[in-house]
Amino acid sequence: MKEDLVKRALERLGSEAIERLRANLSKDRTRASNRLHDTMYYKIVGTNIEIFMADYAMTVDEGRRQGAKVPKGFADDIQAWMGFKGINPQKSSIRESAKAIAESIYERGTIKRFGYSGSNFIDRAVNNVLNEFDDDLLSAWVSGLDEELNKIK
Repeated sequence: MKEDLVKRALERLGSEAIERLRANLSKDRTRASNRLHDTMYYKIVGTNIEIFMADYAMTVDEGRRQGAKVPKGFADDIQAWMGFKGINPQKSSIRESAKAIAESIYERGTIKRFGYSGSNFIDRAVNNVLNEFDDDLLSAWVSGLDEELNKIK
């Protein structure tokens, strides 16, 4: 019985965490292609929740620090992002603009809107969910504890 309650609470927690992560990407306007959004999922492993998403999620979350090495093809990624966002430069080509953005990220870090750091979408989502679900998890654990104590009596 206790295991069922804990598993249900963990399933609800995992599902809600994924929904909050996805919502934060949309709310922060960091979502462009849906690629990161669509890679998110969770697994229950014992009494743990493991959350999975694309490798670059940590860069979106933490940002790229000033002077940090940028990956090969970074300007191409920015150009694709510009296309998804519908950004059409007026004074230069999209390729030149993508290179300028990549250079700016290298020199300053990402992004001004987040204080030249990341969006922190992971911590905000997970901490909010954990705060809301503390009572559910505690109730499931206490219920199991009551069962075990009743067996001893």
